Parts: sequence; C-alpha cells; structure tokens
Amino acid sequence: MLSVSGKFQSLGLSTFRSNVVATSLERLSSGLRINSAADDSAGLQISNRLSSERNAYTQLNRNLNDGISYAQVAEGGLQESAAILQRMRQLSIQSQNGINSKNDRAALDKEFQALKLELNAIAYGTEVFNRLPLVGDANLLSDNVPSIGDKFSQGVSQSLRSGLRSIAYIPAGSSNVQVNLNDNGANDDIQVFTTSGKHLVGTPITNTTWSGNPNNISSAADLENRFFLTENGYNGNAAYDDSDLLTSGSATIDGTAITFSGDQNPSNLNETLTITSNSQPLIISVIGNGSFTVSATWDSLGDEGELAYGLGPVNITATNQLGEGTQFIDVEKTPASLDDLGLENTSISSAQSAEEALSHLDSAIDSVSAGRAFYGAKINQMTSALSVNAIASENTSAARSRIADTDFAKETALLTQSQIVEQASISIRAQAQSNKSQVLGLLNGVTEQR
Repeated sequence: MLSVSGKFQSLGLSTFRSNVVATSLERLSSGLRINSAADDSAGLQISNRLSSERNAYTQLNRNLNDGISYAQVAEGGLQESAAILQRMRQLSIQSQNGINSKNDRAALDKEFQALKLELNAIAYGTEVFNRLPLVGDANLLSDNVPSIGDKFSQGVSQSLRSGLRSIAYIPAGSSNVQVNLNDNGANDDIQVFTTSGKHLVGTPITNTTWSGNPNNISSAADLENRFFLTENGYNGNAAYDDSDLLTSGSATIDGTAITFSGDQNPSNLNETLTITSNSQPLIISVIGNGSFTVSATWDSLGDEGELAYGLGPVNITATNQLGEGTQFIDVEKTPASLDDLGLENTSISSAQSAEEALSHLDSAIDSVSAGRAFYGAKINQMTSALSVNAIASENTSAARSRIADTDFAKETALLTQSQIVEQASISIRAQAQSNKSQVLGLLNGVTEQR
C-alpha cells in the first residue's frame, strides 16, 4: 500500500502532468506560446513592443500607398493640362501667321479661350482625399466670406448696408444665379470680382460711387490696399484688373457667362445680375453709402464644401521609430489654374497678342512640366520607402513570431509524451488496484477455510 506521503506525491505528479497537457493544448489551439504574462513575462514585454512596430509598419505602408495615389491623381491632371497647353501653343503660332484674316484669328481665339476654361476646370476638378493639389491656397476663399447659399434664402429679400466689404461668394460650377437689388435711392451698385482681383461686373472705380465717403477709393492701389484683403476672400497677391469690365449687357469673361442690367441710377433704382455659369469662385459686393434690399435665386450652386478642402502640403508618414518620432515625405501643391500659370488675360485675336500669349504659354508649359517631374520624383521616393517598410515589417513579424508563437512540432511532441506518461500512470494505478483486490480476495478465502 502507498503511504500518505506517497499518495500526495502521486497526486502532485498527476496535477503537474495535467497542467502540462493543458498548457500544450492551449498553445496548440491558440497558436501562441505566450498566452498570459505567467508563461513568459519578459517575452511578453518584448513581443508587445514588436507588435507595436509591426502594426506601425502596416499602417505606414497604407499611408504611403495613399500618398502615391494622391501624387498619381495630381500628375494625371497635369498631364492633361500639358496636352491642352501644347494645343494652345500651336494655335498661338498659327494665329501669328500673316496669311490669317481678322475673322480667321477670331475663330482661332474661340478655341483658345475654350481651352483656357478647360485648364481652370482641370485645376479645380482634380480633387483627391478632399484636397485640391492643383489649386493654390491663396485661390481658396476665406472662411470670413459666406457662400451665397448661406447668406440668402431662395427669393427672400433682406436689407443690408453697402460698403467696402464682401457680401457673399458664388462657388465655382454654379448655374443661373440671379441677384436683384433695389438701392432705395442711395446709388448703391453691384460689383463682381474674381478672387485674384479681376473686376468682371459693376462700376468703374473712377465713378463717384467708389470715390465718395466712406469708401474713398480713387485708384487701383487704394482698392488693392484697402479692399483686396484675405478676410474679404481675395488672394494674398490679388491685383486690380478691369480690362474686361462689364458695365451692362451680356458677356462671357474667363468662363463666366454674365448678364447685367447696368447701373440704373437715377432713372431706376433696380439692378439685376444673372450669372448663367462660372468656372471659378466669384465675390459679390455692393458699393456705396446706404442700405439696399436684395434677393437671390439659383438653379444650383457649386461645391460649397470648397472651403473645407485641405490647405498646405500633404505630409506622408514615411517612418515611425519608437523614441525617435515620425518622419514625413512632404508633397507640396503645384498650382495650375489660369491665374497661377499667368494665362488669365491671354488672347490670340491679333498677331501681337498671339506673340505675347506664346511667351506666357512657354512659361506655363515649363511650370506644368516641373510639376509632373516633381510628382514623379515623389512617387519614386514613396515607393522606395514602401519597400523599406515592407522588409522591416517582414523581419519584425518574424522576430515576434519566434518569441510569441507556438513551436508546433515541440508542443505536439510534448503533448504526446505527457499523454503517454499520464495514460501509463493510469494503467499502472489500475493494475495495482486490481492486484490489491486479488490479494485481499485470496486472504479472505484462506480465512473462511479456517
């Protein structure tokens, strides 16, 4: 018979073997060697650090792929812009030819102006990840100027004071916007500008509407210094230009189709402005020294979320090392709108203007080509960083696996060994119990015979 201490030793050995079997089963089922801190406290700490690095590499690679997509979209827009510029240059050279009549040059200029509109459409239409890589930050309106959709309700009149300030902006891509004004006899006049300072509709600055108190604007310099401010929605480098100013009638200027009743004072207090379509944002002001009643209607407004577009360069995460911080690949904007390329006022309606346009086009082509080269270099840089991170991620995963993952061959062998030993122990105990019963039976038989 087993002694008491022997029984405890047997129970302890059995419990130990059961724990070994349970641990092996847990490791085999989870695939992890370390399932709790008790399994390997130091190994758990190291594997957690390696897991952080591996997850960082995985996310970095996603970020880099997003950056590559951003650069590819921007470069694709510039590629089409370059093709348009080449066609415009060809038209400029053709217009210079002395064999062309005035009507011939006018026909060539129609295509030239249409291509200009498409250049602007590409710049403002190349959008990726809520960013406009081909539009400079200065071309995006200030948050201080509300959209006409925020300032007005459809057809509802309101009373406002005139003065040297912006009332609202009309987003690019709007259609059939109509503004009706009654100046109540105060000689207040509607003015429409582009964000770069081009005066499209309204009253010449030589008019007393501008020079009277409290405006006191008598020159382009006065207007630029006191009105063309970023808080009024204008570019930081906005310059006054009234070369295409429409004082009344209808015209299409730089992609904006306009009809204007003109300054009806003093015979009529009402003014009506209709903008059928516009390819760029426009700013509306009412200049004078009084109060006016105004209402606005429209069929549709362009993207009013334009002010929410991301500004500045895109910083793509390239590497992230614990204790060292994050390194970035900066992808700057490459503005390619008409204003940025210096083509806003170009024309080929005469041999002289075609020659001037040719000079601007050469500069614009160089700028667009430089932008495409820039994006190509950034794509290669991000692709290289992607490869480096992929290798680092693979090696980090392998190091973590050696520490934290189960060695299936070892654990399977250990489980089999423990099961064999445990089954043998059970068999021996059963056999011993059987022998004990036989011995007691024999002893009992002898006793009965006596």
